[in-house]
Amino acid sequence: MMRIPVFNALHRILIATLTLAVLVGCGFKLRGAISVDLPFKTVYVAGVPDTSPFAQVLKAQLRANGIGVVPDEYKDRAEVILRVLGDQQTKTVVAVNPTGLAREYRLNYRLGFKVDSGSGIELYPPTTIELMREVSFNPQTAQEVLSKEQEDAMLIRDMQNDAAIQVMQRLASIRVPAGTTLAAPKKPKSSGAQSKSPTVDSNQVLTTPTGMQPLGGAQ
Repeated sequence: MMRIPVFNALHRILIATLTLAVLVGCGFKLRGAISVDLPFKTVYVAGVPDTSPFAQVLKAQLRANGIGVVPDEYKDRAEVILRVLGDQQTKTVVAVNPTGLAREYRLNYRLGFKVDSGSGIELYPPTTIELMREVSFNPQTAQEVLSKEQEDAMLIRDMQNDAAIQVMQRLASIRVPAGTTLAAPKKPKSSGAQSKSPTVDSNQVLTTPTGMQPLGGAQ
């Protein structure tokens, strides 16, 4: 009786490692940091968790250009707030073989963002960046299917890297009028327990232009 091979976690790790080695050997790599002249020194990135691959790439690009990425507890001190309205990745079949199976598909990555100053001035309006990769598909074995999944993941990461570069280029296009105060004014210390003023969460409301919806749902 023929035994069907079982692909356990170890097999998956070995296949993924071999796939990565092949892709790197073919010259596949993520782009490095770009150098841009940005009109601010500190930024708070809102609307996306620190664990997001896009957030990690974007923050690495910002730090490589000497920009301080402000943590949550100091976000009210940032000169600029970059709000990620959402990101989305999709996979669409564009061609099938004679048997009806996919032989070519398209990977899409979509990112929405806007930029405000800490003092509430809109510096860059809500914008969507869209990227695409065409991929051929003709796996013959289970190993090839797993290898293709690993390649897809790397292509998505490459598009996230490209999106971060495009965001950096658009940040560099921002022109701040002379004399403009970017950071929010410091709040005066309360003189007593009864002089408390209501606080406003700047992340509570996100406005988008007509026809544009937050890609990841309401933030």
